This record gives sequence, C-alpha cells and structure tokens, in this order.
Amino acid sequence: MKIKHEHIRMAMNAWAHPDGEKVPAAKITKAYFELGMTFPELYD
Repeated sequence: MKIKHEHIRMAMNAWAHPDGEKVPAAKITKAYFELGMTFPELYD
C-alpha cells in the first residue's frame, strides 16, 4: 500500500500550529486512528 501524499500534505496543513510549526506526521496518524477516522483514506 502506498500512502497518498496529498492527504498527508492536507493533514499537515490542517494541523499546522498558528506559529507555523507543523505537528509531526506520526502524531497525526496516531490521532487519526485513535479517533477512528477512515476518510480520507490514507492508503490506496
């Protein structure tokens, strides 16, 4: 399976701190699955 990079980019932009720092991708994916989110699909 390949990660859809456009979704990672969307998530990084959505989770950006007001001061411009990004949340690490590992924290995004951890929170994504802990919350039971399944859309958008992260994998093909």
